[in-house]
Amino acid sequence: MRASTQFALTLAVAMMAAGMALAQAADPGAPPPPQVRSASGIDYVNGGAGEEARAAMAGLQPGFGLKLVFSNASGEYLVADHVAVKGKAGEVFDVDRAGPLLLVKLPPGDYSVAATYEGRTEIRPVKVGAATQTLNWSLGGARR
Repeated sequence: MRASTQFALTLAVAMMAAGMALAQAADPGAPPPPQVRSASGIDYVNGGAGEEARAAMAGLQPGFGLKLVFSNASGEYLVADHVAVKGKAGEVFDVDRAGPLLLVKLPPGDYSVAATYEGRTEIRPVKVGAATQTLNWSLGGARR
């Protein structure tokens, strides 16, 4: 193979590889993809600020007993300042800056969920079973 042909092929392969890498690169302004984390021995996924993050969380949802969706009265997504989950034995999970979607891997049982937004806390009961229990939570009208 002639040197000029080999150079042209090498250059073409390098340009294709660079183009593929750029096409797969995430938007630098986009939030990182949601990841499974753990707090107090409870796995959770927190995020969902963009469509891609919400789609990624939907793929992670099976196996998580509780899904919280935080929004305002107009349906715009919000982030709660703090979320705590209590079971019969006391607090089992808590996290700051939760949402707009929060998946929590809880064993089946009865819980109370406290969400704080702008200094106001609202508490709701939830029964977690085999299927994911979703709470669509409208923040902003919470009582102290």
